[in-house]
Amino acid sequence: MKLHLPTSVWPILLTGALVHAVGALGAASSHAAPVSRLEVRVVTGSQQLTAGSFLELRIYEAGKTVRHLPLVHGEAWLPDSTHIIPVKLNDPLDPRSVVRFGIYYRAAGLAATGLEILAADVELPSSNNASPERLLDTTLSGVITRQGELATTDGDQAALICVTDADCDDKRACNGRERCDPRSREADSRGCVKGTPVVCPVNQVCGEGVGCRGAVVFAPAPPNAPPQPGSAATPSASGESKP
Repeated sequence: MKLHLPTSVWPILLTGALVHAVGALGAASSHAAPVSRLEVRVVTGSQQLTAGSFLELRIYEAGKTVRHLPLVHGEAWLPDSTHIIPVKLNDPLDPRSVVRFGIYYRAAGLAATGLEILAADVELPSSNNASPERLLDTTLSGVITRQGELATTDGDQAALICVTDADCDDKRACNGRERCDPRSREADSRGCVKGTPVVCPVNQVCGEGVGCRGAVVFAPAPPNAPPQPGSAATPSASGESKP
């Protein structure tokens, strides 16, 4: 059976399909660029975190060493409390390369009990006032004994391999255009190959969003050349200024 729709209906259907496609594309490309800061939210249970205890965030990336990011600096946490800890990263993190993260705890003394975590998640920076996204879309919960780690399960590293050049794009122009080539010897753990950095003229540097910029340098004028318009007068041998 064929369905015949009025001509006036087709623009509405096409608009709806376009909006759906754009929304899906935005979701797929979310956080395609590395981030330089995170926000860790931890909700504790009935046990307190005693002063001097050790608590850190550990992030495991494909093909890289583990990141150890302290969450406390000797202070105590009360039971049933919520803590939001901003974390600044010295080396930008690509969320797409993360296979696992965890909260590691070590009690301060023999008398200290385990630590109950009702909820712990790592939030990624958001743009356009959108709700922040969680790293690996996961919230941790559980009890850590006197020493141990509460962590997510390992992600499928095969799923991290790039498919198109867009999967490797870090949204930065000055370091060149990345490409997807898993078979290349220069490829990283995700199959991405770094681009060739932009080479600017002498005395110029590349800036994101502006391209090559720098001060214009003029060549020195010959000794007997007349002064340029607007320049200071040249003193003569008698000490008088010549225009």
